[in-house]
Amino acid sequence: MSTLFGGSSVKSGSPIRHREDLLGVFRAGEKPPERFGIGIEYERLPVFLETGQAVPYEAVSPHSVEAFLETMASRPGWKAEREAGRVIALEKDGTRVTLEPGAQVELSGRVHQSLDSARDEVFAFVKEADAVASGHGISFLGMGYHPFTDFTQIGWVPKSRYRIMAPYLATRGHLAHGMMKGTAGCQINLDYESETDAMEKLRVAMAVTTAVTALCANSPLSRGQANGFATKRSHIWMHTDPDRSGLLAFSLTEGRRYQDYADYALDVPMLFVVRDGSWLDMTGRTFRAYLDGDTRGLTPLLADWELHLTTLFPEVRLKGYVEVRGGDSAPPASILAQAALWKGLLYHDASRRGAWKLAGSIPFDQRTAFHRQVAREGLNARSKSISALEMAQELVRLAEQGLPAAETRHLSPLREAAFDQRAAPSETLLSRWRGAWGRDPRLLVSAMGAAAD
Repeated sequence: MSTLFGGSSVKSGSPIRHREDLLGVFRAGEKPPERFGIGIEYERLPVFLETGQAVPYEAVSPHSVEAFLETMASRPGWKAEREAGRVIALEKDGTRVTLEPGAQVELSGRVHQSLDSARDEVFAFVKEADAVASGHGISFLGMGYHPFTDFTQIGWVPKSRYRIMAPYLATRGHLAHGMMKGTAGCQINLDYESETDAMEKLRVAMAVTTAVTALCANSPLSRGQANGFATKRSHIWMHTDPDRSGLLAFSLTEGRRYQDYADYALDVPMLFVVRDGSWLDMTGRTFRAYLDGDTRGLTPLLADWELHLTTLFPEVRLKGYVEVRGGDSAPPASILAQAALWKGLLYHDASRRGAWKLAGSIPFDQRTAFHRQVAREGLNARSKSISALEMAQELVRLAEQGLPAAETRHLSPLREAAFDQRAAPSETLLSRWRGAWGRDPRLLVSAMGAAAD
């Protein structure tokens, strides 16, 4: 996750003395529109160049994600972050590289004032990382779910937080470990000016996120076969943990406040806190109960609350910024297109109003049914009298109107999908897999792991 977004001034080590203190995390993210930025979090799946099978974090051969990270850490400017002596993250000039539980490699980018600047960071990292990875026989796939290796065959990254998350989430959803080890997505982080602005952006993004998920669907393969989904990643998230994932009904009502989001978060069960560098298991209690005295002898800190907010995984979430989470991973240019879409929709008043008019009136039961249908059918899904394709086309138009003229070019991959191909990436990928690629993993890896131009 991006740790540099929002500019929070909350004193994380301070004890929580009043419930009002919890809202300070959200207020600290407020900034004037002229300082609005955009941040990108981009996950990719590590695979062997020749077979497409998952690359483990650790291995006796040099072909491992750990070996890749060690090589990256030896290059100019990069610094390694270690846990128990093992490299688990990298940092260079504010660009962070972290690991998801199945060794998916995530770029957590800096905050950028323009999409061109964000593009430069993403493309530069991809170019460097891919050059290093190829020396280890590795490629990174921009896809939403692992196309060849079942998640049960993927090992765990040795991070303390995952040793707590894994057994707990397994009790909450039968595909939780599939989410942790097999999926890869894209998150776009955006600023807000005030409480009203933040909650409006949360509301509008939650209203249209399903159509964006359909437009960005890119995970139709599992174990080398069509899996019956346009976005298997989205389906998996629906069976991970109902307490902390999915669409948030309360957020779709106008006039909501920070306190409404805080109330939701307070009633989600905790996972852990950190004390003196150690991760402590706090499962079995909500954050509300924690504040009410179920503390295991600990003093609740604002840092605990900030950490708890990162363990909530709705389709759109609020921290010191608004984070939209519904897109499958994709090649770099398509990731920039996702960023352009959300920037154009949420940073432009008329475009934001148009997006709400398009999808805001859908009843919540129909909305959740539409979300399930999109996972299987992508742009062919329908809600009431409008298809996901029609919604996606209008969202692209609105985003184009909301962007500075010089940045509209970044929308091209999504515009082509919506208007030229009239199909999500998953349909195109599946057609090529069955046709021109002849089900050859090397051709898929070459196409979906292509370096940035």
